[in-house]
Amino acid sequence: MDTLMHMQALFLLFLQDTIRTPLLTRILEFTTDLGNMGFIWVVPALLLLFKKKTRPLGIAVLTALVLSLLITNSVLKNLVKEARPFVTYPEIIPLVTHVSASSYAFPSGHASASFAAAPLFFHYLPKKFGIPALILAFLVSFSRLYLGVHYPLDVLAGVVIGLGCAWLAVKMVRRVM
Repeated sequence: MDTLMHMQALFLLFLQDTIRTPLLTRILEFTTDLGNMGFIWVVPALLLLFKKKTRPLGIAVLTALVLSLLITNSVLKNLVKEARPFVTYPEIIPLVTHVSASSYAFPSGHASASFAAAPLFFHYLPKKFGIPALILAFLVSFSRLYLGVHYPLDVLAGVVIGLGCAWLAVKMVRRVM
């Protein structure tokens, strides 16, 4: 496991040393801020609740986000207790000051929330909404690596958990409605 962690750290150092620029940093800091507390996904989901035709989708997205939050932040982070990359590898410089060194990294809550919501928007809404949602989900997830606050496997696990939550939420909403 130490070798795997070291390889992931080397990847983060590669990002840090080769692609970080002031402009890209500003863009990805903004992108990651959109993902804080699932904000960018909650607002559209709430708006979908107002129309009867889109209400099931709004409920499914909100359900997926709640499931994602419970699984990632309430269960897995506290079970695995993986230190942030910049704690274990001080040469990794985090670009986000509001991420506490005492908070846990695995899995990425930003990636999980993004992939709990975006695939549902992509599948059930017109592509002019769905494609930007997927692009944003990828950007939010990548921003966590670029900013040095997650390992690649944290983000990958978040993506997988998010997709699972999206699938489960659709099944739950279909059963209830």
